[in-house]
Amino acid sequence: MTSPHEAHSLKQVSHSPPVLSVPFDPLPPEPLPEEPTVDLKGYLNTLYDSRWLIGSITAIITIVAVLYALVANPVYEANLMIHVEEESPNASKNILSEASSLFETKKAAIAEMELLRSRMVVSRAVDNLQLYVEVHPKYFPVLGSWFANQNGGALSKPGLFGYGGFVWGGERAAVSVFEVPDNWLNREFVITARANNRYRFSGGGQRIAFDASVGQRYRVQTPDGLVEIKVDRLVANPGARFKIKRKSRLGTIQGIQRSMVITEQGKQSGVIEVKMQGQDADRINSLLSEIGREYMRQNLARKTEEAEKSLAFLNQQLPILKRQLEQSEDRYNQFRNAHGTVDLREEARMSLAQAASARARRMELTQKKTELLARFTEDHPVVAAVNRQRREVDAEIEAIAARIRTLPVMEQDEARLTRDIKVNTDLYTALSNTAQQLRLISVGRVSNVRLVDAPIEPERPIKPNRPLIVALAVVTGLFLGTLIAFTRKAMRGGIDDPAKIERMLRARVVYATIPHSGNEDKLMRKVKPDGGLPLLAQVLPEDPAVESLRSFRAALRFSMPHFKNNVVMIAGPTRGLGKSFVTANFAAVMAATGMRVLLIDADLRNGHLHRYFGVDRSPGLSRAIVGAMPVDEVIHRSVLDNLDFIPTGELPTNRSEFLLQLNLGNLLELVSERYDLVLLDPPPLLAVADALIIGAHAGAVFIVARSGVTTENHINESIKRLNHAGISPRGVLFNDMALRLGEDRSQYGTAQLGYAA
Repeated sequence: MTSPHEAHSLKQVSHSPPVLSVPFDPLPPEPLPEEPTVDLKGYLNTLYDSRWLIGSITAIITIVAVLYALVANPVYEANLMIHVEEESPNASKNILSEASSLFETKKAAIAEMELLRSRMVVSRAVDNLQLYVEVHPKYFPVLGSWFANQNGGALSKPGLFGYGGFVWGGERAAVSVFEVPDNWLNREFVITARANNRYRFSGGGQRIAFDASVGQRYRVQTPDGLVEIKVDRLVANPGARFKIKRKSRLGTIQGIQRSMVITEQGKQSGVIEVKMQGQDADRINSLLSEIGREYMRQNLARKTEEAEKSLAFLNQQLPILKRQLEQSEDRYNQFRNAHGTVDLREEARMSLAQAASARARRMELTQKKTELLARFTEDHPVVAAVNRQRREVDAEIEAIAARIRTLPVMEQDEARLTRDIKVNTDLYTALSNTAQQLRLISVGRVSNVRLVDAPIEPERPIKPNRPLIVALAVVTGLFLGTLIAFTRKAMRGGIDDPAKIERMLRARVVYATIPHSGNEDKLMRKVKPDGGLPLLAQVLPEDPAVESLRSFRAALRFSMPHFKNNVVMIAGPTRGLGKSFVTANFAAVMAATGMRVLLIDADLRNGHLHRYFGVDRSPGLSRAIVGAMPVDEVIHRSVLDNLDFIPTGELPTNRSEFLLQLNLGNLLELVSERYDLVLLDPPPLLAVADALIIGAHAGAVFIVARSGVTTENHINESIKRLNHAGISPRGVLFNDMALRLGEDRSQYGTAQLGYAA
């Protein structure tokens, strides 16, 4: 019964404006603010509501990343740096050449970069280091190499519980020769260490297996071809296994070409850097060093190739020219010896002088004879002596004249011989000088490329970068968690803001916002599958969720005088919205004010309110409806102070038809007269028609919506079905509202009185 004070309050409220009911297509009494295009606050609230989901995903991904960072094989990087210098430019430059140099792009560096990656260079390095032979210990999958790295290089006991031949320490092997038939390439064989520095070769999907000694070269003939192997070093305990593979030479070369990162440092600087990464620091350092040496050797050989070819030709021609020069000198010497002359020009000059002197003496003798004939006769001895002297002079003049006449022919022969000597001497000298210059070029030729920084074996790995991996994992986890949170929200389409319901219905219909109760979660974790359920309003009456129900209590007491009766039905569109939790705790809150309250579990399909009060399901409502028992006998008195309870009773078949019996209306009218408030908890609105039948007898119907679960379609469809049944719901109870950013618990639980104050 209602106390006099409460009755006085209800009489005062009876003159207030009626509570706004919700028809199918309501018009707003006053315009509400439009929903913003970008709901930043809503996004932040979604993130806040899904903080545990996002945190869990981030934690899982981070843990996986940490494990990967711990067990991942280290990756080392070695590099070398080469400077490509410009060729010596032409000293003479004109305006056009200087202008064109402004637009010149250095192609030398680009060409050298391609040469560094060429098979001509890489193949020599592969052959020198025999990189097509791959041998490494057999580690346990995933974690084996990590354990081996932690062992500090010590030898381990092979196998896992004695099986498998796995190694866990610093076991190592070196193989200098491994040749297999072509169709066995890229197959994985096994070398098993034996005692006394021996090993067993097997595997590769072949039946071949043989024992051999370390340091010896073995050749085994197979149907597919010859197998040849030489193990130079095997450091392991007996039973340890190593995987060995003979890779394709071309595939190895191409793999190295792909792994080389060649870049030019700076724009048109001519400085080329070559980087290479790998799990074996010594291997990549040796490979890069060999590539650098081979490139420098081939570059220098390319620069001296022309000089060497020319020098080879000259070395063939110089002996021939030397013989020709010696023959010319021999002929000239024979000519000189035969004619007794040294210098023909001097000989001619002396002959002419002798001839002139002889003619002068003949003239003197002729003059003297003339003088003597003036005094003597021809027979005079003096004249005879003069005649004799004249005849001697004439003979001398004739001999000189004959000698002079032979001089041009000798001079021609001498000139020809001299020319041969000069030509052969000049040609031999020129070729000798050229050959000497080419020898100097071959010895002192400097390439236009120089190795600035030679590779150095790296001491620390560059990968895995553990801090970066963990940081990226955290970022990735946050991103994926956020993506999943928004995807889940989009797929569910659940309403997470009560204001959205009011904007949707264009009316202030949210009577109460019930926050999520962490205390209820803790209490429910202790509940057994078929045990009783804790009543939060009784166990923790100061919980924020209970406070919100008290606010709804004030709003309901204000509105009840305007209902057709004191029967209130609290329904939900679907299951799992917390409708029974709200109804049971609200009944306890109402009874705490001294009002006589009757709670009826009208969910004849899955009702379980009896578990809140520790009573049996039967007898109950189903028996009272069919008249099998009087109403007074199915009521459980004083389950709480001022609170009575009717359970569902036995669950009948054909529930909807069962509820259409007239006894249900009579029963509700009877109990309505005895109690100040009758609360009904029906089945879900959208699942079955039971709630529509029961709601026809209620003075007020409230719809329970759950944050993040109930959608706009659920609300609209529930209102439409109630309107079709002639029922106008009074409002919405927004349940399980999560704490929002920038809000506190004191903001929850505010009930609206049907219109804004």
